[in-house]
Amino acid sequence: MGIANSMQALASEQEYVRPELEDLSLSASVLRKRIQKNTSVKPVSDRPCRIPTMPSRGGKPRVGNMNGADMGIGSGPTQVPGQLTTTCFIHAFSYTRQAEYATDSDEKAIENFATLTRSIAPKLFADFLDITLQGDGSNTLDTVVSLVASSGNTIGIVVNNANFFLDDQDVDVWTAIGGTFVATITVQDSDILSNTVWLAVPIVTGTITAGMKLLVSGSSGQANSGMFGLRYYQVGTNTGNWMGVQRSAWPGKYNTPSVAVNGALTPQIVRALQTQMEFSKGMDIAEEDLVAHATPSELAAWEQNALLVQHIDMAMLKGDESVDMLKRKTPSTIGGREFLPNPRALPGYIDFLALKNAFQIQTKADDFYDVAGQTLFGVIGASGGQASAVVFYMVTEMQLGMVQTRENAFASGIAIPSGILGQA
Repeated sequence: MGIANSMQALASEQEYVRPELEDLSLSASVLRKRIQKNTSVKPVSDRPCRIPTMPSRGGKPRVGNMNGADMGIGSGPTQVPGQLTTTCFIHAFSYTRQAEYATDSDEKAIENFATLTRSIAPKLFADFLDITLQGDGSNTLDTVVSLVASSGNTIGIVVNNANFFLDDQDVDVWTAIGGTFVATITVQDSDILSNTVWLAVPIVTGTITAGMKLLVSGSSGQANSGMFGLRYYQVGTNTGNWMGVQRSAWPGKYNTPSVAVNGALTPQIVRALQTQMEFSKGMDIAEEDLVAHATPSELAAWEQNALLVQHIDMAMLKGDESVDMLKRKTPSTIGGREFLPNPRALPGYIDFLALKNAFQIQTKADDFYDVAGQTLFGVIGASGGQASAVVFYMVTEMQLGMVQTRENAFASGIAIPSGILGQA
């Protein structure tokens, strides 16, 4: 035998394991948390909920003649009911008994795998629901921007915001809303730095093409069939519907003041939105508290307006150190209103929201699915016998309501600053 090497000493070497488990995934439920804090929750049955609205006050003003002339019949207010129904979401988790047994004490592992899985489930479910609140009512997560291919297979999908996707999530691909189902893909990793969703299993190139829709697994692919999110309520045209009311039937009453920026965000655009709200619902309404909800990229775009007008008065400087032209923190307001940055928002948009007009209906509150108090369920094996694994679920049946959308506003098409979300 030759000179003894390190491999021959391996059996007696001690192993160091850092006692902290580093979670590398984004945890953010910004909008959902704010809505829960600022709005009411109404328990409901599975019957549709009626949302009364009054799009017209009626009445017929005219020139009068009090010397016996016909004064006319007149008219009165018109009421139109909207309807909301809850939608059900399920988030499944599982682990084997071996994973539990091998980590069920401090002597065996730094984390109990079963306890860890159950503890992160509510947080992950909240993250998922925050994502659905960004949508257009069809459970659409995002649109395919472009594809990453290798050896004849699609291995990644470039999207608008990779933070809309959770690692290991199943996603349904549709040609369009109301179109044709294409395939179900599984996310291996959501990579926000390249704004790419990497696939766990590659799919043949050409199966998925740019412009296709990426939906929550199990969705019907139809409009108005899922969570009514911001892109459902924040609509600047008289198209589509508002809680079942066709916007075209009452032009201007069920839409939202908006500005299509299609370029750089400027203070003039924010003032234009405020002016539109004043025209829409009056001066007093426009002064009420609004929250500006957007991604950090729009916050960076807003800050650039201030950075561009900075100057240094060299005569007033002391010492031999250059001036730091950037404060530690970004602005907390936009046009005097609170800025609520959310990594899970839709890039290119700023939504000004009057949260006092939002509410939730719930048939089943967010919680573990249980049967007679039991929340862990054994998995059935191929033989029909018990498998050595357990499964549990987070479930909810809920819907978001948002009335008086004319008291909101939004800007779209805001240019994303370079260096952010894959922008050169």
